[in-house]
Amino acid sequence: MSLRLKTIIGVALIEAISLAILVSLTLNYLKTTNYDGLNQRVISTTRLLEYTVKNAVLSYDLATIESLTQELVTESGIVYVAVFGEGGQLLSEQGQTPSGYSVRILEASSKQVKDGIFDVKQDITEAGITFGSVWLGFDMTKLNSQIKEAQKWTAIIVLGEMSLVALFSYILGAYLTKRLTQLRYAADQIANGHREVDLNIAGKDEVSTVSQAFMNMVERLAISEKKTVQYQQQLEQANESLESKVAQRTQALLESNRKLTKLNQELKSTQEKLVESEKMASIGTMAAGFSHEINNPIGVVNSNLQVSLEYLSIYQDWIALLKESDKVVDSEMLKKWENNHHVQYLHEDFKVCLLETKQCVDRVKGLVDALQKYSANNHEGRPDFQPIELFELIHQALSNIEVAKDVEINIHSSVTKAPLLLGSESELVKLFIELIKNAANSCSCLKDRSGHIQIKAKQMGNFCFVDIEDNGVGIKSEWLKRLFDPFFTTAEVGHGMGLGLTYCYDIIKHHKGEIEIKNREEYGVVVTITLPCVTKEIS
Repeated sequence: MSLRLKTIIGVALIEAISLAILVSLTLNYLKTTNYDGLNQRVISTTRLLEYTVKNAVLSYDLATIESLTQELVTESGIVYVAVFGEGGQLLSEQGQTPSGYSVRILEASSKQVKDGIFDVKQDITEAGITFGSVWLGFDMTKLNSQIKEAQKWTAIIVLGEMSLVALFSYILGAYLTKRLTQLRYAADQIANGHREVDLNIAGKDEVSTVSQAFMNMVERLAISEKKTVQYQQQLEQANESLESKVAQRTQALLESNRKLTKLNQELKSTQEKLVESEKMASIGTMAAGFSHEINNPIGVVNSNLQVSLEYLSIYQDWIALLKESDKVVDSEMLKKWENNHHVQYLHEDFKVCLLETKQCVDRVKGLVDALQKYSANNHEGRPDFQPIELFELIHQALSNIEVAKDVEINIHSSVTKAPLLLGSESELVKLFIELIKNAANSCSCLKDRSGHIQIKAKQMGNFCFVDIEDNGVGIKSEWLKRLFDPFFTTAEVGHGMGLGLTYCYDIIKHHKGEIEIKNREEYGVVVTITLPCVTKEIS
């Protein structure tokens, strides 16, 4: 929308509002004054008629009444006149009388008239007694016509004035926007790259001020463009120098990248070798433990089998001797032979050999079972999960552990307040047995302080976190990531299979939990296990 159009619309809007207020007030004043004048005429006329015919009505002078009504009806603006006597008797009526005289046709003021006739009534009274009434009808057609005529001319005047306002607004807008148009043309020239522009900056109005500022801007723009050209030339020179430096730097970076790539490959190869060496170390540790755990029982079984074979040979000789005792050998000789061959000891030791052999076989079977339980996919036949109290699990675990007297175990009150866990009772008891037993063994190695184990718990969401802290000897940092490897143990070879924490890890994973082992800041170890607990949603 242009400034010229805005000027025309603005002035026209102001003029329209002003005229609307003025016309409304004028027409309202015209109606009010005319209606008030008519009301005064009606009141004075009816009172004058009532006063004039009062004596004639009282004396029942019909001729006088008839003469007065005929004379009054000839007055301009009076449609009809009627006079009633006592008891509503019609004494005289003249003009265009209504079909019936009732209070429903009467109007309180001229503003209430709708049929063009202002019907009024005036009672004839004397000493407070009503003797009759006069009825008059006043014509409002002429008055309404005058008001409509005034409204018509007012509308004509308003339209004429609005037209003149629009014309003068257009002229004023054209005058005001002429210099703005020149300013816009100059701006377009500047935008197209032309810097030679000329504006008329004479005058002290706002447009002149804007024109002066525009010319100042053009001058500064020209100076800025000259500086820009200089800077661009300098930048091109610097760019040429920079390209050479970038090429040199790129070559250096490529060389560095080549060296880094080679170094990365060497690091990757070293890492693979390190991982492989760690694997081999784990396999070596596992093989040492596995071979010890297998070879010891096998050695015992082999030794016992050899002894059993010797015992069997002696038994066979003894049985043969018994068969011949009735024929040749006497009892003294048989008893001497039994003493020489330690038959009584043979009875006892043979049984011990067989029992040791069975125990060794059971030990090997237990080792195989432990390896099977460690298998990630071997979860068939494991106990179903059920709600279990954490305190009850720890209590059962402590009942199956022999702890040294100088090791103190403290169960925090948070354990008794912990929510029900969701899991296998037998497996979780084994879990806590292994963890508490490891902590107790670590504390039993202390010489400078007494051992202390603390068990506490807390709930976070749908999981329960259980911490088992001890102040034992701790674990070497390089061992922490190998604690869950099968057959890895910090004890000497032969003092444990190294499957305890491996089995714990398997139980935790079976329960969809987590286990973390880390050294404390001062001394000792903290084991944090995460297990699902029974919530309202789970239950």
